[in-house]
Amino acid sequence: MNKQRLKETPRFDRELCIACTMCVNICPTGALDLEIRNSIKGFRRFPVLANPQKCIGCRACEEECPAGAIFMTERAAA
Repeated sequence: MNKQRLKETPRFDRELCIACTMCVNICPTGALDLEIRNSIKGFRRFPVLANPQKCIGCRACEEECPAGAIFMTERAAA
């Protein structure tokens, strides 16, 4: 039986995000980056999972987010 392994990766809520960049700075593998995106607060630099292969699912970004704007979700691992 071939079961896909599930891996946790971050998901970002742009409406809660305060664009502090703490998650990008704390990521131990450099999987996150910033992109200019639009929200109800206007255009700002928001975090994105720029390199999913680098994400180890450590939850550091989720735990350190002061706005509670990061949620870990399960995705199939490659």
